[in-house]
Amino acid sequence: MESKFGFRNKSSENHWQPYEIKELKVTKPMVICLSGNATRTELEANGFCKLVENLLGDKSQEVDLFGVAYGDNDRRVRLSSEEVELLVDTILMPLCKDDKTGKLLSVEECCRNLSLITFFTFCYGNFEASRIIIKFNEKLKSQGLSKEARSTLTKSLCEINYAKETDSVLCPQIAIASAQDPIGNIFSFRYFCDYDYDYKFKDHYAMVYDEPGQFCKKYWPNTELRRYDSITVIANSILKGNSDRDSFSLQSEEHNIGYFKKDENGFNPRLNEEGKALRSAMQISLQKRIENSILNQNSKSYTRFDLQELNSCLENNLPKENRISSPVEKDFA
Repeated sequence: MESKFGFRNKSSENHWQPYEIKELKVTKPMVICLSGNATRTELEANGFCKLVENLLGDKSQEVDLFGVAYGDNDRRVRLSSEEVELLVDTILMPLCKDDKTGKLLSVEECCRNLSLITFFTFCYGNFEASRIIIKFNEKLKSQGLSKEARSTLTKSLCEINYAKETDSVLCPQIAIASAQDPIGNIFSFRYFCDYDYDYKFKDHYAMVYDEPGQFCKKYWPNTELRRYDSITVIANSILKGNSDRDSFSLQSEEHNIGYFKKDENGFNPRLNEEGKALRSAMQISLQKRIENSILNQNSKSYTRFDLQELNSCLENNLPKENRISSPVEKDFA
């Protein structure tokens, strides 16, 4: 196995604590931080965890930030199939079983425990999260769980991503993207007048709540990939002064999640107003999800993380200026 695993830890050297995955036990809310495929060293994995810590603010003290360094290999996938299975066996499956008997817990107990897990992904990391969730469902099926029960358990997970690589929505998902990002933007200009790009939308962002099979079904008919609710927040551009839209180097900058790290004033000075709105969407989504995780950890009953409620929260807290509430109505017919 070539990947390395660890936690963001302020008391450890370099604020990183390497960890033997086989010894891992979930004891509090955990964010599984899966960055792009260039994240090969522990230093880079720690940097991605630091971004999540940054977004969580004070709530980061109540969360384990679990990072992955993919290492150097020639595989298309960075996590080997053995590593994916190991992550499922050590993180997800124990949350569904009784510690003493090894028997499956009730569906509600499983959901309450699984709600401790949040995936925060960037670009290629979204693909690895999909592999983990698919393997998890295979394991649940092998345990005799019905399709309905498996779906309910998977619904208790959550993924928040930037510049997602796949069109899959395999658990409830908040997708953040820049339309100027040609690398990790599967949406193209669909939220901005489809391919007939109109410059009146140049300095705008859109926020769309999708039930399975709504907007996205028009473009990705495979409903098996669209199983769960999702929220998409997409800006035409996230950076100031990005006037040369044909420059791949400038467009590539729009792919850089590092711009969402804050400066002493709370935002990177390169972010435009739409970029700030996207950062706020990430921050609110992460914080609300962790609040739900903590609620479930301290309760004997399960409270679902409701994306409709989150969408209302985003509606109320993200700036109204330059927002397209229902972009391109014809695409939602």
